[in-house]
Amino acid sequence: MIEHRFRQSWLNTFLACPEQARTIRNKTAVDTQGSKMVRGTVVHAAIETALTARMAGNELTAEDLLEVFHMEWDNHVDSIQKWNDNPTATLEVAVRMVNVWHQEVFPYLNPVGVERYFEFVLFEDEARRITLTGTRDLDEADLTWDWKTGRHAPPWEVRRNDLQSMIYTLARAHECGDLESPQPFRFCYLANAEVEIIDVTRTPQDWAALVPLCNSIADTIEAKLPSWPMRYDGWKCSDDWCPNWANCRGKYLGVGSKPANW
Repeated sequence: MIEHRFRQSWLNTFLACPEQARTIRNKTAVDTQGSKMVRGTVVHAAIETALTARMAGNELTAEDLLEVFHMEWDNHVDSIQKWNDNPTATLEVAVRMVNVWHQEVFPYLNPVGVERYFEFVLFEDEARRITLTGTRDLDEADLTWDWKTGRHAPPWEVRRNDLQSMIYTLARAHECGDLESPQPFRFCYLANAEVEIIDVTRTPQDWAALVPLCNSIADTIEAKLPSWPMRYDGWKCSDDWCPNWANCRGKYLGVGSKPANW
């Protein structure tokens, strides 16, 4: 039997650009830590600390949370290899993200799980087993949350196509032993230091549709192709976001700055 283990974030990468996903999988991509990525990691870490403390019966004030944030920032800032924006502006926006989350979101949360890892078998036959894995930002009793510090697609597109919400809600359905009832999912976007909520509901039909998708990806892997299809049409196809840029489109458009005609 061939075993496939797909992390949710890697599946998203595959949908954005199969060739990028292939190079990440075989470890030939060279990942350069950008300031936006590090900023998101630090904001997530601060939020995780506040929620974990609440689960333990302790409340963090806004000042406490900012102290945690700055400690995490100091621990991560040296890992930044490329500044996507001005360093001062990057830090200021991150501080505002943390503040607005504490003011407008945190007071209403009742966490039962924070940064909870999951894995479950999506598909299995005599030849193949596919296991999906991931880590959920926040579980409430009847709602799964995810924090985002970047921009998003139009809400209708998120509700139609978002893969993360399909996988995370199916994981919770497995955990509660109910694969028949719809599961709610909530994205909390903090871009530009403003809270924007997108609610999604996932159904057994959404979950069933994951099977042919993941089997098609397994087929691609098992074919042992020398390369996978490349996509140039997404916003992540750039030197800022793609770890395979220098070995792909960047060979022709250059590395280190945007092409003059963009």
